[in-house]
Amino acid sequence: MKNKLILTSLLGIFFSLGSYGQGFTLKQCIEYADGNNGDLRNAQYDLEIMQKKVDEQIGGMLPQVDISGSYTDNMKLSTTAMPAELVGGKAGETVAITMGTKHNLSAGASLTQKIFDPTFGVALKATKITKQQSEQILRQTLEQVVYNISVTYYKTLVIQKETDVLKATLDASNESLASTELKFKNGMAKKIDVDKITVSGNNTRSGLQQSELSYMQSLNNLKYYIGMPVDSIIALSDTTLSESSAEIIGVDDFNVENHIDYKLQQTSLSLYEANKKKEVAGYLPTLSFNAFYDYSAMRNKFNFLKSGQNWYNSYGLGATLSIPVFDGLQRKNRISQSKLDIKKAEENIRLTVQSIKVNLSNYEIEYRNAVDNIKNEKDNMDLAKSVYVNTQLAFKEGTESSLELVQTESSYREAQSNYFNKLLNLYIARIELEKSKGNLIEYVNNIK
Repeated sequence: MKNKLILTSLLGIFFSLGSYGQGFTLKQCIEYADGNNGDLRNAQYDLEIMQKKVDEQIGGMLPQVDISGSYTDNMKLSTTAMPAELVGGKAGETVAITMGTKHNLSAGASLTQKIFDPTFGVALKATKITKQQSEQILRQTLEQVVYNISVTYYKTLVIQKETDVLKATLDASNESLASTELKFKNGMAKKIDVDKITVSGNNTRSGLQQSELSYMQSLNNLKYYIGMPVDSIIALSDTTLSESSAEIIGVDDFNVENHIDYKLQQTSLSLYEANKKKEVAGYLPTLSFNAFYDYSAMRNKFNFLKSGQNWYNSYGLGATLSIPVFDGLQRKNRISQSKLDIKKAEENIRLTVQSIKVNLSNYEIEYRNAVDNIKNEKDNMDLAKSVYVNTQLAFKEGTESSLELVQTESSYREAQSNYFNKLLNLYIARIELEKSKGNLIEYVNNIK
């Protein structure tokens, strides 16, 4: 009993905030998600990674400078056999000589600069295309986040409106029950009349409780999609949800080339073409310039810091030309793979165009159907409400039975349920249609 009271109190707080508090509009939910949604953050990180890859690729044509140093302690010097006559010995004999110094220290710098690398340009282009792909994926992710938020936002609003209507229905049912109980005490009504109205009221109360729980769950889902902690309190401020927003819209201005899915497929094709050019360019020679400077010293004692000791330097310039001759046909096979990848990408573009057009046609039909249905359901709910209200008055006056009252209340609840289901279908259908047009973000931004 105590837990039930706590739950009821929490629900009261939620609905009080939802009805009267300063809450989030749909746009504000999306703005909040822009900095807090995990999927969007990851997509942004991927974009930043690709920018670093572009910078990395450019760095490949800049001078490459290395500084190195080494120290060796020859704890036991190596021994070499040499002809004895070189040191005054007899011809034909050999003598073992220990060569070298115990301590060797050297330091040097080298520079390498690519002069001609035919793969650089196409590799840089491929990297920039991959960055463009990451930008498009970020856009696609944003569209999906906006879609999830919009659907959940409207679902939550519809549940809230349905809950408000169920509350009013329950209040009316409780009023009828109180009136009937009074009549029963005065002998003007039967016990079965009280029972019928009690059962009907319990059914309404059960529906209300389920609606309130669904509201809390839907609100939690919304928090997840916008990246808000689940224990936060949030209220929704767009309370003007109604069938009056239903309007038939055309799709004549639709251009498949503006759709993000089509752009992604085109970018994939460009990437495969760039990879093919890179492999073909690999058959050409490469030329690079290099230079080095070394400084070294050899000592039998570790006295490198002592002044007056000998140090030896060496330096030089050079160029390296590399001409591919035969690689076991590896590059040829990679080029063949690239050609097949290009064909697959072209086929995927055709499939994507067909899929986009089919989805657009289906969602247009679904939206038109939702527009037609919502007006009928609204009229039906208003009629059911009118019948219910009139039956209540007639029951109070004693000209209608409790059975009629219960039946009209049940019909009214059913009409409510049908209306709110169709209202949610209407808003989701519009969102689906705008998404299939590739225009969802612009549509949401223009909502007043």
